This record gives sequence, structure tokens and C-alpha cells, in this order.
Amino acid sequence: MLTLIASFLALVPQSGEPELIEHMNPEIRHWAIEGAGHFKSAQAIERLFARLEDVNETAANKEAAQIALKKITDRTEKDSAAWRAWWKAEGSALFAQADAEAKLPANLKEELKRARQDIRAITAVLAVAILLFIIVMFFFVGHVSSKIKGWRELVNRAEVYIKHGQELTERTDKIAAELESRKAEVAGFLEKLRKEQEEVISRRSEELGSQLQHELRMELQTLRQKAERELDQTLTDMKTQLETAARRAASEVRDRLAK
Repeated sequence: MLTLIASFLALVPQSGEPELIEHMNPEIRHWAIEGAGHFKSAQAIERLFARLEDVNETAANKEAAQIALKKITDRTEKDSAAWRAWWKAEGSALFAQADAEAKLPANLKEELKRARQDIRAITAVLAVAILLFIIVMFFFVGHVSSKIKGWRELVNRAEVYIKHGQELTERTDKIAAELESRKAEVAGFLEKLRKEQEEVISRRSEELGSQLQHELRMELQTLRQKAERELDQTLTDMKTQLETAARRAASEVRDRLAK
């Protein structure tokens, strides 16, 4: 973020403010140095010398100052001492016109100062506007990401509920199938029992005759009642098991939904 703001503030030296070469922020100094070299600002020469001589200056800014001096003067010197020697011998005379701005009338200087202040204010406003825009974008992206995460969690929970519902349906179908199988077994047993009793009655009816018919009817009725009771008991047990399984499955689903 600081780099972005510095980039905008760096536009100022391109408008003719070489004093930013001495700015406290090294990034702004770097952009100002590059701007001075790009626009061949003769007013920045001695400030560039100072950057080369400053022991606290960064290596990148010193290298940029060397490049800027080369662009402005079309010369290549090895260090600050060599640059100072050249400047004292001939450079100051060659670039005497660089001080023309200092000789401007007071009213023009004031207008130039106000123009620089306006440029600085516009640059600061632009930097703040971009900073606010980036903050809003970060907030918007974070909000959307949070919503997407919530939707994903909701979808995952729905998938879990659907899966449990399918398992419950499968269990219910299995219990129903087992119940039908038990019913078929009971019906087969009753049919077999009925046939067996009918055979017994038919065989013994020939032997005992009419006297035993009443006893056989009573016995058959007793057996049928017994079978019906057993069937009722079996159906009751199976119904109880089915209800217990259904309640257990419903309780599991409610517990999972509650979570």
C-alpha cells in the first residue's frame, strides 16, 4: 500500500519538485530520483550528489542517482568525489541556466508554489481515494467469501441430511420387507397347519364317525385360536420392533438436525 501511494507521490518531481529527492521516505526518494533523470532536471544535480554522499542512503537509490546524473549530464563519473570535481571545474557553468527558476519574479514564484501545492493535494486525494477503493474491495471480497463459505456449509449439511434420510428410508424398507416375509411365513404355517388338521380330521372321521365330529371341531377351533394368538403375538412383536426401530431412527435424525 505504501508503495502504491509513493508511486503517486512520485509524480510530483516529474512536475518540477526536485526537493522530494531528499524526502524522508526512501521509496519516494527513489521515484523522485528517477523522475529527475527522466526529465533531465538540472536543478536536481546537487541533490543527486548529496544522495551519493549520504552514508545512510540505500544502494538502490545511489545507483538510481548515478543513472539520473548520467542522463542529465551525458557524462559517466565513478563516484560522488568525481562528480563534485567535474561540477566545480565545468559543470556548474554549463548548467548555469538551471537556476533560471530562482530568478523568476515573486508573483510567478508564488503561482508556481501554488501550482505545486495543488498538484501535491490532487496526488494525495488520488492516493486516499485509491486506498479507500482498495479497502472497500477487500471488505467486499471478504463479505462475498464469507457468504460463499456459509452457502457451502449449508449445502454440505443438506447433503448429510439427505444421506441420513436415504439411510432411514432404506432401513424402513428393509423392516417392511422383513415384515412381509414374516407374514408370508405365518400364512404358510397356517395353511400347512390347516391342511394337516384337515387330513387328520378326514382320516379320523372315517374311524370315529359322527361321535368324534364335535370333538374334532372343538380341537380344530382350539388350534385355530392358538394359531391366531401366536400370529397376533408375532405381529405384535414385529410391530413393536418396527415402532422401536422407527423411533430410534427418528431420534437419530432429530439429534443430527439439532446439531
